[in-house]
Amino acid sequence: GGEGRYTGTGGYRRGSADLDSTWYDGAPAGLSAEDGALHDAVTQAALGGEHQKVLRLAHKWDQAGLPPDAAIGWATVKAAAARGVWEVGAAMLNDLESAGVPLTPHHFECVLRACDRKARWQEALALLGRMQAASLRPTSAALECALRACSKADQQEMVEAVWEVLRAEVANPSAPLRPPMRTYNTLMRALSGGIGPKRVDGARRRGAEQVLLAFDEAVRLRLPLDDTAYKHALRACDLLGEWRRALDLLDESRAAGAPADVLSYGNAMSACARNGRVGNVLQLLDKMRADGLQPNAFCYNSALIACTRASRLPQALSILREMEVEGGVEPTTHSYAALLRACSGAGDWRTAVQLLRRMERLELKAEAVHYGLAINACSRGGEDGKIMSLLREMQGMGLHPDVATFTTALSVCAANNQLPRALSLIERMYSLEVAPDVATYNVLLQACDRAAKHTEMVGLVQSMPKLGVEPNVVNYNTAIRALGRAGDLKRVAEMFSLMRSRGLEPEVSTFRAAINGTCDAAVAGLLELDAPLGRLREMRELGLQPDVAIQHSLLSAAAADPQRHAAVESELGVDAEAVMAAAAEAHDRRGAGRGRGWRGW
Repeated sequence: GGEGRYTGTGGYRRGSADLDSTWYDGAPAGLSAEDGALHDAVTQAALGGEHQKVLRLAHKWDQAGLPPDAAIGWATVKAAAARGVWEVGAAMLNDLESAGVPLTPHHFECVLRACDRKARWQEALALLGRMQAASLRPTSAALECALRACSKADQQEMVEAVWEVLRAEVANPSAPLRPPMRTYNTLMRALSGGIGPKRVDGARRRGAEQVLLAFDEAVRLRLPLDDTAYKHALRACDLLGEWRRALDLLDESRAAGAPADVLSYGNAMSACARNGRVGNVLQLLDKMRADGLQPNAFCYNSALIACTRASRLPQALSILREMEVEGGVEPTTHSYAALLRACSGAGDWRTAVQLLRRMERLELKAEAVHYGLAINACSRGGEDGKIMSLLREMQGMGLHPDVATFTTALSVCAANNQLPRALSLIERMYSLEVAPDVATYNVLLQACDRAAKHTEMVGLVQSMPKLGVEPNVVNYNTAIRALGRAGDLKRVAEMFSLMRSRGLEPEVSTFRAAINGTCDAAVAGLLELDAPLGRLREMRELGLQPDVAIQHSLLSAAAADPQRHAAVESELGVDAEAVMAAAAEAHDRRGAGRGRGWRGW
């Protein structure tokens, strides 16, 4: 198949035959003594690995108007490969072709190597196309050069295009290419460029899936898998969260005589951590130690993340102690981010604040994400007072809260009827170029409701698109319920019309907001019960059925009038006692989920 291998300084070898000795077999006949001496100087410089001298002498040969022969051509493209001067190599291919010197895959491989060094992916692909047009099949090394050139230029689609060429060569029925494992390692490394941190999640997942496909191809070709191949596959499993396959790959690598290192174990642990597999992560920590490997911060952080995913804050704190005391590994900012995320999930604000203070003592600089998680823990734990103090603290440190942190702070303002402070936070967001989202505006709508600023609320919903945020169903529901509770049926109707004009159809939740709000107004004596019942009939005309919350609200609003209560029960077509029991059960379930987190650290 014309397979060749570049040895770095001694040219290309095919089996035991030195290609340099094949092409450097003396100057052609008919040269003057001066030209013959120049020819010999080029070949001697090439044999001596003096690439810059070769290029200089080859240029002198060209300036003398002498056509290149096989020796001059080979020496030049080989020197071009070593020096990365792809233009010189490509020009020599043209000159050789014009002079009638047969080109081989090895000539192209040299120029491809120069393209690789300079990340000239377009030229590399053009050379592969030129080889195909000349019925020359690329060597494995040539394809590796093209893969690297495309990868260095961040051309993932072109990496896949070269992969297709490799597949076609391997599947060639007359003389299939037999690539070494190195070729597939190069392919997996090039595909790994698609899973870098700068990629969006969808592209990273696709890149990881492609790496595993390439790994599986190498397996089917029965190539001798090495530790590099397993590392690429384990990293892909990490990103995809394929913990079972990661564990299998670790076992396979050990059986194949390619024992895993700390990074490989870390990738497997991370894959398990993404799925909250705490037990598997801890087993891998023990296996590492049994193999004589010392877990690093990445490994311990994976264990912390696993505990976070599994909602095991006490165990995460225990692992932190083990990390420091037994492992002798200093926690990183990522370690504390994992712990604070666990606190956030558990609503354990006390532990979250203690962790921030501990970071200060260890001189670990807390970032916006750490404060954001601590603030969220305070929110979930019902400690509103700490939220504003932590927000001031982080801003005093020059840290900019993200949209989620601002939204949490706004919720405190809404809960405490502090609309002016909420508005000042919105101004602060815009000054920091932190764009509010639908959740942010929903909290602001709630703040307007608590302050009974219903005109401002309607204006906010109307102006949101101009501010770059299109209201969603939840935003409309918030405004509709507030306006209904205020007994403002005209504006409730305007909100329904507005959302329809913007392409949003009212859902069950929208009618629930309208009915619950107007039921509250009816109980307060602001409206008659006919208003919510009218919305009930409207939703049924649209094919929507009232849920337990709507039924409960209507029945509760009519409870003071037994005759009206019976009429509502009849219109709903339900058993009132069953509805009340179901609503109470749902309320109890919601209450059971509002824990305050673990307090024992």
